[in-house]
Amino acid sequence: MNIFSLIAEALVSLGKNKVRTSLSMLGIVIGVGAVIVLVAMAQATKSRVEDEIARMGDDWMWIGTWGMSKSGARKGNVERKPNQTRDDARAIMEHCSLIRAATPSNQMQMQVKSAYNNYQTGVQGVFPIYHDIRRWPVIVGRVLNGEDEQTGNPVCVIGQTAAHELFGSIQPVGEEITVNGARFTIVGLLSFKGRSGRRDNDDMILFPYKVFQQKVAGSEISSTMLAAAHIGVDPMAAEAQVRSFLRERHNLRDEDDDDFRIWSVSEMAQMKEESSASFEWLLGMIAGVSLVVGGVGIMNIMLVSVTERTREIGLRMAIGANGFDIMLQFLIEAVMLCTLGGIIGIFVGWGASSILTSWKEYETQVSTSIAILALGFASATGVFFGFYPAFRASRLEPMDALRYE
Repeated sequence: MNIFSLIAEALVSLGKNKVRTSLSMLGIVIGVGAVIVLVAMAQATKSRVEDEIARMGDDWMWIGTWGMSKSGARKGNVERKPNQTRDDARAIMEHCSLIRAATPSNQMQMQVKSAYNNYQTGVQGVFPIYHDIRRWPVIVGRVLNGEDEQTGNPVCVIGQTAAHELFGSIQPVGEEITVNGARFTIVGLLSFKGRSGRRDNDDMILFPYKVFQQKVAGSEISSTMLAAAHIGVDPMAAEAQVRSFLRERHNLRDEDDDDFRIWSVSEMAQMKEESSASFEWLLGMIAGVSLVVGGVGIMNIMLVSVTERTREIGLRMAIGANGFDIMLQFLIEAVMLCTLGGIIGIFVGWGASSILTSWKEYETQVSTSIAILALGFASATGVFFGFYPAFRASRLEPMDALRYE
């Protein structure tokens, strides 16, 4: 008997008891559907993480004094001088060979006024090199430049969230805003940056550092810097070089603690990638358990089928079928049960993912390769859990099978 005859025979056999066949496939349908949905959720989460890292970059670091002793505190009878981050940033660019750019960063929350609205948002004074460090170009207008910094031009560039709140649908480039009583002209609209956790990166307005200190910050001294490594340089090596340089520049002794903190974005990126991968594996394992449970159900049903069809098996053997033919017959039935369940499960998973995306606004990303892999795993489940019932059927003695009641 050729393979096509065996497949046709398997379809006839499965069709004789449609309810039992459907219930047998249900476990596989749920398992494959769960694989599709859960992995689609994990893939979407992973893509969001990768997009966020790509937008932010992973080769820069924050250098600041948050959580440190304030200026004037004493340690070891040595009075700490306030960190001059502007001069430190320039010194880092000049003396740290692994660093391509550095800027002071004085960030505050302030009320901003436009001709259309008042809105509290983040305002920040930076060197123009900030655009390169944060990989943050503009989509309309221009970025801050060296002339703005040198001459103290009262200009700024605005993030998309702040622009929407202050100007609605009006193009903000060329408009004016008022911050702390000083007027500034918007020269650029920043590209979309997205969120980092609960923080909206686009809810921000950037000013040249010099004019920001003069007209907005006043006596508020910047205590934070940003620095970025050269392309291709290990961010951790760049961080170590900056730490060593600042300790020397701040006249710290070997036994002294750092009077600054460094927080590397590359560490955050690595942590997010690792957590995303762990999340994906966890969801995949949960879905895999569903497939195994479905496979056990298939095995149970096939054992019942072997018992019910004992006389049929004896008759087939009596007219010339051998043990291998019998085993192959039942094995094909098990594989077909799982394969058909897998195909239905793919459509169920795809539909459930679409519902999550359209109705619940939970982003999913269905992968064709994962669907094919899930279908292959479902077929393999049929082989694995169908082998023992098929083997048991092939070992029946023809005479005993014919006498079975």
